[in-house]
Amino acid sequence: MGKSRSYEIIEYRNKIINAILDSPKLVKLLGYENTDNIEEEIPWKCVYPHEFVPETITETKRFINFEIGATIDSNNNVFKNITVYFYVMCHKDVIKYQEKGVNYLWYDKVVCELDNIFNNTEVIGIGKTMSFVDNFPYNPQQKFKGRLLRFTVKDFNNGLKYGK
Repeated sequence: MGKSRSYEIIEYRNKIINAILDSPKLVKLLGYENTDNIEEEIPWKCVYPHEFVPETITETKRFINFEIGATIDSNNNVFKNITVYFYVMCHKDVIKYQEKGVNYLWYDKVVCELDNIFNNTEVIGIGKTMSFVDNFPYNPQQKFKGRLLRFTVKDFNNGLKYGK
């Protein structure tokens, strides 16, 4: 008897966090340019493996959060589609990001890097590639602004990796 098939979602979350931590550009955009402990400093502080919106705002921060959805093929009892949602947001007081003398919206720079990392790649190790599908404004609360991204893997069907 093996692990439940849903255990794969846990593995995908870890692969996504690792891809974010492996990106020097994203690490820098999150404000951790020169650190040896990014594995301890970034997850659960500014990168969450679920949708996260701070309730009590005690400091201005920037966040990259994500969630994973999957559908089941009822005929074969396997995952059919995987969707990864990224919730990129920052406090309105730190929305401006300057690089080489040019001003940007911080979350637009993050979106570009997420696109580079995840679009048409096999980062989470399933299907042929992930495809960047949507990029919408995201305003989770009055003081935070950002973007909501959606990536899909439509050709995923690996059988019962962890099933019984």
